[in-house]
Amino acid sequence: MKNHYTLENLRRALNNPGLIAREILRLVSWPIHRAYGRYTNSQYDDVSIDVMDEDWDNLILLDAARYDYFEELSDLNGELQKAVSRGKKSWEFIEENFVGRELQDTVYVTANPFSTDIPEGTFFDIEHLHASRWDDRIGTVQPDEVVEAAIEAHERYPDKRLIVHFMQPHRPYVGETADKLRERLDLQGYGNHDEGIQIWGAVKQGDVSIEEIRQAYTESTEIALQNIEELLEAVPGKSVVTSDHGEMLGERVFPFTSRVWGHMEGFDTPTLREVPWLVVDSPHRRKVTSSEPIESEVPLRDSEIAERLDALGYSD
Repeated sequence: MKNHYTLENLRRALNNPGLIAREILRLVSWPIHRAYGRYTNSQYDDVSIDVMDEDWDNLILLDAARYDYFEELSDLNGELQKAVSRGKKSWEFIEENFVGRELQDTVYVTANPFSTDIPEGTFFDIEHLHASRWDDRIGTVQPDEVVEAAIEAHERYPDKRLIVHFMQPHRPYVGETADKLRERLDLQGYGNHDEGIQIWGAVKQGDVSIEEIRQAYTESTEIALQNIEELLEAVPGKSVVTSDHGEMLGERVFPFTSRVWGHMEGFDTPTLREVPWLVVDSPHRRKVTSSEPIESEVPLRDSEIAERLDALGYSD
């Protein structure tokens, strides 16, 4: 996490004294949050799902999709249940499910830049869409680009399991409300610049309402689900739609503690660990084979990858 106590944040606090009160409440809440996170871990770690041991041809991952929002918004046909993720943020999910294994019957098509930290040879192939299909204007990979890349990957490798990792509904959000926020605010990470404020900072200082942030998240989820429906129609086989982790949208762990945003606070909550697990059955199963891995290309410097992680809010 970035240091909270920068000159820029000090300037904002002096111009908005309410931020000082928020920071005091955050510091007071921190030991409570940490203790609650340890309790959550103790309850969930033994029942979390190993996604690679499950039966599927296509594993479709949303990023930061909450179970409750998915349940309300999804019209996808299939059997939905609640699952417990092995991670409360993307790298934890990737590390706990993929790293240290030989998954050479699987192709991983991903918009999440943490894919570059996966050891070479783990999968048969990894397609790093943050390198090839990045939208500089918004600072993410658009969901339709993920669908197109996934269909192409299946056509190239019809004998492999397929993991498709969307970036949505993770910020930066897509949709009408998100576009209006970008027009109204100088948001860091958008439009290829480092200045401005991250979306959580904007809501904390009152420039964005809780209702607006939740509406932007809702629209991002809806857009992702529409694209997943297209993907399910295009790629045959038994599919599972799930998420790497959930997202906090200003809820309080306890009534008197500070609001919690995102998933980078450093502690665990049920909302972060409980994810959808939608099984879409199919009579047409894929005959899967393992092959010697091919070398995955990432034509980006480490600094460029770091910039894209910044744009996605992973370092605030």
